[in-house]
Amino acid sequence: MEFSNFYAYYDNLAALIDQQTWEAAEHASDRYDDRAVVRWAVFDDIVLSHLNVLHALSASDWPAAFGHQTNALQLFNREILQREKDANWFMPILYVLCSDLRLIARIADKRGCVLWGGHHQRKAADAQTATFYEESAASIMESYRICVAERSDATTKKVAILSLTNQLFRIYFGINRLHLLKPLIRSIDHVGELYDRFSLADKITYKYFLGRKAMFDMDLSRAEEALTFAFEHCPAQFKHNKRLILMYLVPVKMFLGHMPTQQLLVRYNLGQFADVAASVKDGNLRELNLALQKHQHFFIKCGIFLMLEKLKVITYRNLFKRVASILNTHLIKLDAFLAVLRFLGTDIDADELSCILANLIAQKKIKGYISHQRQTLVISKQTPFPSLSAA
Repeated sequence: MEFSNFYAYYDNLAALIDQQTWEAAEHASDRYDDRAVVRWAVFDDIVLSHLNVLHALSASDWPAAFGHQTNALQLFNREILQREKDANWFMPILYVLCSDLRLIARIADKRGCVLWGGHHQRKAADAQTATFYEESAASIMESYRICVAERSDATTKKVAILSLTNQLFRIYFGINRLHLLKPLIRSIDHVGELYDRFSLADKITYKYFLGRKAMFDMDLSRAEEALTFAFEHCPAQFKHNKRLILMYLVPVKMFLGHMPTQQLLVRYNLGQFADVAASVKDGNLRELNLALQKHQHFFIKCGIFLMLEKLKVITYRNLFKRVASILNTHLIKLDAFLAVLRFLGTDIDADELSCILANLIAQKKIKGYISHQRQTLVISKQTPFPSLSAA
């Protein structure tokens, strides 16, 4: 019996399984003696591995589940992905195999399970490959390389590379190996017209991770573009996902001088940023430190605490801008800045202030120079404090 695709084979298999008596099974055996799908016999082994995964999961045997799921993916890579030329109808199966492998690996790591390597077991802390997560990346990367090497145009397997890239992004972020993202990003940057064939869901996920990577690299313009795309195209009903995007988009926007509105923070339950944004806008370093300490656990959990600490530079810049506006002169004594800083509870000396001002000038956040002889900041008469997005 021939089937046009895997779904037809699966539907027929499910219909046979629905026959609940032994007599019915014997009847089916006589009637469908040719029902074995010779061409896709490998699916028998893949389904068997899947059943073994389900059995292992029911017993909470995460290492065994991981091993069977790895076997299923490796079988798929070897017998389907590599051998089937000019075809990509089976890509949805690949996506599920990779996603399930990653999820099983993550749970196995969280449960502190023992990682199996060949015929021996090893504790994750003692292993060269330390985690199930890292081990899963190796199998997914094998799928990725096969797809990238595909040369066919009409039915190219390259349509899978963005989905696989997202799986690898999740893993590399999870194990803090961000340097491994660079070749993946480079590949997506050069896919050309193929990018239009990727699903919107995969594009949103990719832009989310790309934006996070760019933020940690302090490539703020790219981070803003990527995270804004992800936020604007994420459907409104996925409020949790939009909130995750905003956890990184809000700090990026603040670095570029755009403070979040109270309505936005309330809508997405991100009130932790309210005091931070207000402190940065007002140039109040003491209040910024208090806000960071108050919500330290949340910011550390999000992985942005150190990033937010860098907002002190913007806070200084905003404070100095306010002082310059009040004094209404392009010649500002350093003592004026020191007086304001000490009033706000920041006890620094003239040398520290000079270093802060020099850094702001070097970063083009202030146009001017320091006259050490006169202990004066001389600022440009035109746009002395350029827009942060242009700095």
